[in-house]
Parts: sequence; structure tokens; C-alpha cells
Amino acid sequence: MTPSIRRGAAGVLACIALAHLAFACRGDKVAPPAPRATAAWVDTLPPVPTSYLDVPVRYDLAPAMRWLESEIPMRIGDLEDRQAVPDNQRMHYAYEATRTPFRLAVHGRTATLQADLNYRVRGWYNPPVLPEISGACDDDDAPPRARLTVETTVQLTRTWTLRPRSRAVVAPLSHPDRDRCKVTFLSIDVTDKVVGAAQAALQRELTDLDAKLAAFDLPRESRRLWHTLGSPLELTDSLWLVINPSTVRIGLLRMRGDTLVTTIGVSANPRVIGGPRPQVKPRPMPAPEDSTSLPPVLHLLTEGRLPYDVASSILTRELRGTVVKVARQRLVLDSLHLVGMGDGRVAVGLRVQGAVHGVLWAVGRPAYDTATAELYMPDLQYDGGTRDLLTGTLAWLAEGQIEEFLRTRVRIKLAGVLADGRDLLEQELNRDLADGVHLGMKVNTGRVLSVRASPTALLIRAVASGKGELVLDLRPEQLVGGENESLGAAGPPAARTTPNPSP
Repeated sequence: MTPSIRRGAAGVLACIALAHLAFACRGDKVAPPAPRATAAWVDTLPPVPTSYLDVPVRYDLAPAMRWLESEIPMRIGDLEDRQAVPDNQRMHYAYEATRTPFRLAVHGRTATLQADLNYRVRGWYNPPVLPEISGACDDDDAPPRARLTVETTVQLTRTWTLRPRSRAVVAPLSHPDRDRCKVTFLSIDVTDKVVGAAQAALQRELTDLDAKLAAFDLPRESRRLWHTLGSPLELTDSLWLVINPSTVRIGLLRMRGDTLVTTIGVSANPRVIGGPRPQVKPRPMPAPEDSTSLPPVLHLLTEGRLPYDVASSILTRELRGTVVKVARQRLVLDSLHLVGMGDGRVAVGLRVQGAVHGVLWAVGRPAYDTATAELYMPDLQYDGGTRDLLTGTLAWLAEGQIEEFLRTRVRIKLAGVLADGRDLLEQELNRDLADGVHLGMKVNTGRVLSVRASPTALLIRAVASGKGELVLDLRPEQLVGGENESLGAAGPPAARTTPNPSP
């Protein structure tokens, strides 16, 4: 063999030896099948205490008062309209009363309107022989006075309709002679007759008022608000609030300036959901209850979604290059791949290089470490397909170090995410939800309840506790009932005159 041939053969042998060495450096290849689900995915929500939300309802009474002032006349009676005195056809009288604007007070579910009346009276007597004589009780400097009181009590029925009952009471403003009217030549005190006539005239007006109040389509307005509370409300892109109301409690009425205020208590199980618009089955509107004694408290179930590709990127970035020693062998972690199995478990693919190269699969269920505020999987272990390969020359991989590494190092920090989530909640949960519906919530505390592995993402469910309210500002349109008629459109009070009824 010539020297050149010997050198060529040696080169070939050297190349073969280097190739074998390189292959040996890469290690044995591991390629088990990906794990498969063993059951169906069934999602269950963690139990959360019922929330009791205050729903202040504010009703601007200024338009209603303008309308009421126009409906109940400022002047009652007519001095030219004679009324016969009972049991004496020779005696007649007429009166005219003017009232001041109404003053409104509310106690419980009764609204009281009061106004003062100044009135004048004229009397006539037609004797059998002599000409008719007349007299008056109409001192312009100190006319007699009366107090007009209108009481309206409105009951709310179990079908959300209004059942009003109004009554008028007119009485002398004071008992002394100052506020009683005597026509001296008739020798009669006509105060009670005037008061009775004015009261009867006003009661007829209030009967119409009650009919208009009862005709207000409160069931339709209530259904609109119930639908608003029961529908998913978009907070931000792919973030939804579902209030899940269940019962409604109606409080008593009170006045605040020109605004009628009551508080509705709503029992609910609200939650915040990420992702596409959730499908919510509508609940029928319940009958109103009569109590608001439950203290307001908010327990808001929130849901954070961590897609598996995002979780894989986080863990790969933190753990790439980590060396794991197993039976005096070195494995270098290249990447991690998390996959939702679809049965509540997560498959973790550990891609390694070194003594072996390829992927090792482990499966486990996610959990939350309250001490460190981290998501981890304390039960990770090789799946059946991977374990079946760990025999013979690969048996050393089954000694447990890899599984222990996964259980202790596959952790995702959530403290910052949860804090940012609380800030986002407060920012997004204080806003107008619909026309006349404002949401206000204060989040004080939060804690993670559970971590679940859905088919598409890790779900971190927490409860945010604090206080919440929904403020409803109702407009008085449609109260009268006609399409072109509204309380807000009523003009200034008109000086209408109501004819005298017979006493």
C-alpha cells in the first residue's frame, strides 16, 4: 500500500470516527407520543358567597312637579258661580281660592304635597218681599286661609305595576277667627262649605292623577333594566362582566332636594370573564321583595386566562439552558411546551439535549401556591407513553430527578398579574353601562380560589371583595302615558279654574 493510499484510508477512518463521536455526543433520541386525554373536560366554578348590591334609584322630580302644578289648578272656584245653601233655597254663596306652589315631602312610600289657600266668599239672600241683599268675606289685607294637603301612597305589586291612592284634605290653616269666613248678614259660617267644595274639586283631579300613574308602563321599564343587568356587559376588548342577578328588594322612599331616591337591593353572583362574549341564559324577572336590610357586599368572581403558548414562552425564557443531572448524566433544557389535554390536565413537553435529545412528556393538574403567589403543578409525572420508553439504556431517566425538577421549577409568578387585574377591575368597573345605568365598585381584597386547565388555556379564578352599587337615573318621560305627552314637556303652571261642585 502506498503512503498516499494509507493516508487516504486513515482520513476516511478518522471521519467515520468523528461522525460516531458526534452522534454519541448528541445522545440517544427520545420521541414518545404526545399524551392523550382520558376523560371529557367538565368545567365547574368555585363556590363564591352571594353578593348584595345596593342599587340607588334616583328620580328627578322637577319635571314631575311642573306637570303636577299644571294639572292641579292654581285657582279653584269662581265668585260668579253661585251655590245654593242646603235647606235654604233663598241663600247662595260663591267662593274663589288661590293656592301657593306645592311643597313635597316623602315618608316611607307616601308622598305629601301641601299648599296654602287664600280664599274669598260672597253671599246672597233673596228675602220673600225685599230686594236681594249680598255680603262678602273678602278682606284683601287678611283673607281667610286654608291648608291643602294631598297624600299619595303608591304600592308596588308583585307584577311590577303601580297601585296609587291619592286623597285631598283641605282644612283651615288655624282655628281662631283669623281663618274662618263668616258672612254676617246670613248668620252662617261658610268656612266648612268652602273647604268641602274645594276638597271635592281637587279629589276629582287626583282621581285622574291616580289613573295616569297606574297607566305608567313600569313593567316594561323594569324588564329593560333587568335585561341590562342580566346581559354580559363589555368592560374592555375580550373582558366581560356578568352580574347574574337573582332577587330584587325594594326600599323606602326619601327626598334629596328635587330628587326622589330609593335603594333597591339586588342579590347576585357577579363574575368577570375573559374571551369571546359569554352565552348567558336569561333569567325571568322575579317579583319584588320588601326588604333592603341586607348589608351591601361585593364578591366578584374574576377569571384570568393564560393561553398555553404564552405559558410555554414564559417557562422557556426562564428555564432554557438549565442543566439537570440524572445518574451522572447531563441534560440541558432547550424548551418547554404546555398543552391542554382536554380533561382538566396539562401535558408538559420537556425538550432536552445532552445525554439524550428529544422530548419527555409529563402530565399533571395546575394548582396555586398561596405562599408564593405562583401557579405550579405539584403532581407532574411521566405519562404512560414516555414511561414505556424508559427501559434498557434509557432506564436511568426514570429515577425521578426529571419529575422532581418539573414539580419544583415549572412555576409561573402571578402576584403582579393579580395586582394589575385588581387595578384594571377598579378602572373598568366604574362606568356607565347603559343609558341611565352607572356601575360603581370598590375592590378591597382579592384571593385566588382555583386554577383549572381548560382545553385552550389555564384559568385562574379569584374572588375580588369590596362594595358595589348600580345607580339608576330614571327619567320621567312616559309617565303620563301618551306618545306626545311627557312630564318633562310640561310648561309652567297654568292659572286654570275648576268650576264649583255642589257642596
